[in-house]
This record gives sequence, structure tokens and C-alpha cells, in this order.
Amino acid sequence: MAWALLPVKAPQAAKSRLAASLSSEQRTGLAEAMRDDVAKALGDCPKLSGVLVLSPDAAVRRWGTAQGFAVLDDGGAGLNGALTLGLYDLAARGCERAVIIPSDVPLLSTDDLALLAAPGRDVRLARDQHGEGTNGLGLPLPCAFTPCFGVGSAQAHGQEAERQGLRFSTVTCPSLALDLDHPDDLTALLARDPEGRRAPRTVAFLYEHDLWARFAASDATAAPRAAV
Repeated sequence: MAWALLPVKAPQAAKSRLAASLSSEQRTGLAEAMRDDVAKALGDCPKLSGVLVLSPDAAVRRWGTAQGFAVLDDGGAGLNGALTLGLYDLAARGCERAVIIPSDVPLLSTDDLALLAAPGRDVRLARDQHGEGTNGLGLPLPCAFTPCFGVGSAQAHGQEAERQGLRFSTVTCPSLALDLDHPDDLTALLARDPEGRRAPRTVAFLYEHDLWARFAASDATAAPRAAV
């Protein structure tokens, strides 16, 4: 069986790279909206047997429990430390595969999740839109694989797979390419999903808080009817 690992910061600490464009309250709301879109896709994916939320924040863990997910206090271990704890937890549960998904990829689809979750003793990586980062990672369990998220993580994860003697491949997952870290990413989201059909909570948040006009592309002439 396959489970997803979903690391989630306290919303108040998320999206610091958008500080020049969004207020603290707006960044918090955006982080929560993206998290909710990701959670919906995870919960809807028939190839996943469960989801484990990793967070040092008690409110986030309560949110995870309300979604029907398992939760784990990572003790503020940092992203890679938290994921290592999560991998041990899933192995102890008897999981055969882990799928690591960040909480800021609101376009996430169940088809792309299924591709990463499909059985196999291999490592599958979904790159970000720039080709250097990791926005999805499927791993066999149990294994001694050490997560390497950070700058240049796609290459680092390939090297770690080689060290562990695991077959490694990059898979095409369009819904995982876009993570929202910069103002241009918000523009790209609205261009790809102007009516909020794929990322309803995130697009609705941008619309309802009068952020659509600020970030929409210059040729977008009317505000969408965002799905809620």
C-alpha cells in the first residue's frame, strides 16, 4: 500500500518569499487555501491508502485530523528531518511506498499522484517548472533513502537513489510543476486555471481578497467566477 507524506508549516510562517507582494494575513490565507486544495486531491486519490501530515504546529495537526489524515509532530526538525521521521513512521505501518507532496502545489491531480504511488521498488521524481527542484517524490519502503529537499534537489535525489542502489526516473506530472513561491507563480496559476476548476480554494482566495487583478496576466480582461 502507498501513503502520502504531507509536510505543512504553520501557515503564519509560510510563503515568506511573497512578503513583498502579500501581507502576513494574505500569505497565511494563501497557504491555507493551497493546503486545502492539495489535501482534497490526496483524499480523492484511490491509489493512496492514507495520508500522514507532518507539522510542528498543533493547529495544523488538528486540521489534519479533521481531514481524516494521520498526523505526526515533527518537533521542528526541518523539512528533510521531518520527512525522514515520516518515512520511518510509514515503514512501521507496513507501507510499501511513500509519496512526498508539498503543500503549495494546488493544481495537484489524482492522476499524477497515482503515477508516483504505483507499486515498484524504484524512485520516481516529478520536477518543478524550472527542472531543478522536486515537487513530488515516490519512494519504496522500507529503505534508507535520505530526503534532500533544497536547492538542486532533483539532482540530489537522483544521486541519493544511486547511493541506495535504487532505480531512478523522472516522470512527467504537469499538475506538480507549479509551486507558488513568487508573484510570477500566482500569475501562472491564474493563467492555467482562471476559473478555479483545478485549484478551487486557491483561486477563490485570490479572487475573494481582490488579488486577482494584481496578479492576472495583462491580457486577462475580466475576473473569473472562481469555484468555491
